[in-house]
Order: sequence, then structure tokens, then C-alpha cells
Amino acid sequence: MTKDILITDFFDPMFMTMFRRYFDELEIKVSDWEGLFSEMNTQNGGNCAYIRVCGDNPIGFIQFTAVTLENWFFKEKLGFIREFWVQKEFRRNGHGSALCSLAEKYFFDNGIKRIVLTAEEKAKEFYFRRGYEVCRGMEAINGMDVWIREI
Repeated sequence: MTKDILITDFFDPMFMTMFRRYFDELEIKVSDWEGLFSEMNTQNGGNCAYIRVCGDNPIGFIQFTAVTLENWFFKEKLGFIREFWVQKEFRRNGHGSALCSLAEKYFFDNGIKRIVLTAEEKAKEFYFRRGYEVCRGMEAINGMDVWIREI
């Protein structure tokens, strides 16, 4: 049985375990895990995640938040998919699509009609199939292409 759990507390043990596995896969070293999870809890006040659980086994998550881009004349609220990961042995079975759909629905239900993200090379085809396109007019601090989708 598969279930999805919405969390806003990033000290949730399931989330913490998966996030560490995710960073291990990316070979990212963190010296202060507690500080990282604490920062996730305080950023923007709207940081959320869905955790996907199969049986009793957490197999993936999608972390997302709303962000506001503004200048002196315009203001726009966007959905931002921050981090997204499914364990290797569960990939290509619809779990990633299900998690992505949950985040997209969350944004839509909260009046947000555009979603942005950056993607590793290996994930670009996944986002393209979901209707995301590279946004040539927007740059990300991490240097990756920015992908955007209207919902």
C-alpha cells in the first residue's frame, strides 16, 4: 500500500533519513545536519514536503515552497520545487510523477499558477514530459537551467 504524507516539520525522522540518503547519492557532505533541517523549518514559513511511503518504507519525497518575485512595479508568487528524490530501486514506477503531481496540485489549490525548478541533467527528460520548459529569461544561482510550467 502506498501513501503520501504532507509534512512541514523537517525534523520528521522519515524525511531526515531520506534527505541524508539523497545527499549521499549526490555526494554532498553536510557538517551541520541539525542546522540544515532547522533552516528548512524557518525558510519562507511555507516550506512543505510530501513523503511517499510504500508499506512502512519511505521511498521518496518532494520538497517545495512558494516564493515571491517582485520589483518596483510587478509582483508574482511562484511555486518552487526545491528538492525531489526517489530511491533508485523505486524509480520509473510512477512514484516521482505522483509526488510531482501532489506538489503541483498543492500550488494550484493555493492560487499559484506557475512552478519553477532547476534540474540535474538526468532529470530533464522527466520534467520535459510533464510540460516543463527551459525559461531562457531566468537564471538560477546554482548555474543550472531554470525550468518553468504553467498550471
